[in-house]
Amino acid sequence: MPVLRLAMAQMNAVVGGFTQNVETLGRFRTQAGSLGADLVLSPELSLMGYPPEDLLLREGFIAASKAALDELCAATNLPPMLVGTVVGEGTRGVVLAPSSDGRDVTRVLASPGPEHIADALVAISEQGVMAVATKRLLPNYDVFDELRYFHPGVGKHTIINVEGVAVGLLICEDVWTTRGPAAELVDEGATLIVVANASPFARGRREDRETMLRERALEVGCPIAYVNLVGGQDELVFDGQSVVVDEKGDVIARASAFSEELLVAEISAKASSAGTVIDTLYARDESRSRPLHVNQVSEPLTDVEEIYEALVMGTRDYLRKNGFKSAILGLSGGIDSSLVATIAVDAVGSRAVRGFTMPSRYSSDHSVADALELAKRLDIEITTLPIEVSHQAFSEILAPVLEGGPQGITDENLQSRIRGVLLMAVSNATGAIVLTTGNKSEMATGYSTLYGDSAGGFAVIKDVPKTLVYELCRYRNGVALEVGDPEPIPLSVLEKAPSAELRPDQRDDQSLPAYEHLDPLLEQYVEGDATAEEMIASGHDPELVLRIALLVDMSEYKRRQMPPGVRISKKAFGRDRRMPITNAFRTGP
Repeated sequence: MPVLRLAMAQMNAVVGGFTQNVETLGRFRTQAGSLGADLVLSPELSLMGYPPEDLLLREGFIAASKAALDELCAATNLPPMLVGTVVGEGTRGVVLAPSSDGRDVTRVLASPGPEHIADALVAISEQGVMAVATKRLLPNYDVFDELRYFHPGVGKHTIINVEGVAVGLLICEDVWTTRGPAAELVDEGATLIVVANASPFARGRREDRETMLRERALEVGCPIAYVNLVGGQDELVFDGQSVVVDEKGDVIARASAFSEELLVAEISAKASSAGTVIDTLYARDESRSRPLHVNQVSEPLTDVEEIYEALVMGTRDYLRKNGFKSAILGLSGGIDSSLVATIAVDAVGSRAVRGFTMPSRYSSDHSVADALELAKRLDIEITTLPIEVSHQAFSEILAPVLEGGPQGITDENLQSRIRGVLLMAVSNATGAIVLTTGNKSEMATGYSTLYGDSAGGFAVIKDVPKTLVYELCRYRNGVALEVGDPEPIPLSVLEKAPSAELRPDQRDDQSLPAYEHLDPLLEQYVEGDATAEEMIASGHDPELVLRIALLVDMSEYKRRQMPPGVRISKKAFGRDRRMPITNAFRTGP
């Protein structure tokens, strides 16, 4: 039985960064050659980054992708490579596309442009483009919006023959369907399936993928190699964890999570004469011996480890890819800002992070002390900017308009907005990005201040429920203890009751249910799309359910104005959950 040495380039692509991506692909291809690879597999749209969104409609973007592919084709004495890119397919307009029930239907592409395009995996060698496979099944759910841009691939499936192994080429969604493109490839003679992917991270996603791959391998009776992107792109984080399963669905190689890596795997597959024959470097040069190789199988991370690493990578790449060299944030001495500061330091280093404590007349001494202690443990600069003078000045200015000056929630929000103004002023002067510290529980219920604590450039934990914030803090402290470092987050921060400290003796549970009760309800309503009636029927208190559902529904206008942040759940606010702001529909008895 032939053994194919496949190199899987788990790369961190830059959307629109053709120069950077060509360099990265070339580096991995060279490394693969030195390791004796017969074939190099790159992720979906690796040449231009994923998702390129409306860049695909920009003048010159498709031409730039073609030029970048030509540059890769010009390299010599390297293994053949499968490159994720796009290909043009004629005039944009009326397209014949298969429907879900198998009938051919006419679909009109609404996007303007000179040609419609397909998501493609292109086989190249020093002889140029040898074969092209196009994505057939276009996801249009969750974060995916591919029907807006792509024409589904039609025609014959693509198989290339490398060292006597018939390698069938698929792209992401194509492998998820039972009796779909994977089975069709095997029917046409493929003995190994390779899949290029851009699969974003969400809790439980690795298990979902590997379960599916096991099912698919057992269905088609051949090994499957699955390469995935890694890195942050706006709200999305790609976790890598590329994997190879054998014909029984057992994992025989797995790359690390959240790190750029070349995973080389030796894969035994049945011999076959099917497909376009592509000679490898080693078939042409038999005098070159290949180094010995043992497949690597990296241990998967735990749930909380995955989430923490996703937050770090998402923050690091958002800053790095957008040109920010430093970050600032308000440190209240509370749990949320403590976690965000710790993530920021792990992402970009302590020298690039600066904290500001901005006490008001309601700030407790212990909260200020906790903020100072956190900064000491993280080794970051911290500056105190008291807001009392500003608070009094605004109150005096507003007194003629608001009888007695700002009171109640108006006064609380005023303090938050003063802090936002100060942070944004420092950002303007220094070029540092402001990291906001609101969590998903607050975002869901509207427990935040527009242009106050929500003011900033990146919301690190906007998809992290409050109860998970505590779990992540304890996890990070445990990591520090394991290596003999001081715990970054003081114990007093973890033990005190959550409070915004905007009025005397304020606690979060005076405005919201206890988070251990709130977060499960929010998970059902927001992520599970449960109705209020369904939640009540499952045993939850009707009054509480209706209150929470109303808070979520009425806070959409706030969420629409929040900065982007790392997506870690299977349904985050923004890309996944797209609700109208103006919305009169309500559920409940």
